[in-house]
Amino acid sequence: DKEAKDEYDKSEKSMRYQLIEGKLIEEHDLQVKFEDLKAFSKEMIKGQMAQFGQMNPSDKELDDIAARVMSNQDEVKRLSEQLMSQKLLQLYKEKANLKTKELAYDKFVKEVYGS
Repeated sequence: DKEAKDEYDKSEKSMRYQLIEGKLIEEHDLQVKFEDLKAFSKEMIKGQMAQFGQMNPSDKELDDIAARVMSNQDEVKRLSEQLMSQKLLQLYKEKANLKTKELAYDKFVKEVYGS
């Protein structure tokens, strides 16, 4: 019974977050356009290639790989979600009243975890 309640609580939080996120996307007209997605894909590919020592891939190489990636619907969905998350994070940073607070590690842990 407790397990079912815990799962319900998790689902409820997730649904609330999705509704809030959807409202923010709509209110601020956030969109993932094809060109943005293609550029994002090429940057991801560049990063992955750099990990394997290919520091300067040609535009043609990037375009060819990006075209293959963009032909996979699952990858397009995953990249679209990542790009939208970035756009939302940027929105949060712009709209939130952030304050920088310098803390020693032990005080940081106490503040974050309330211990």
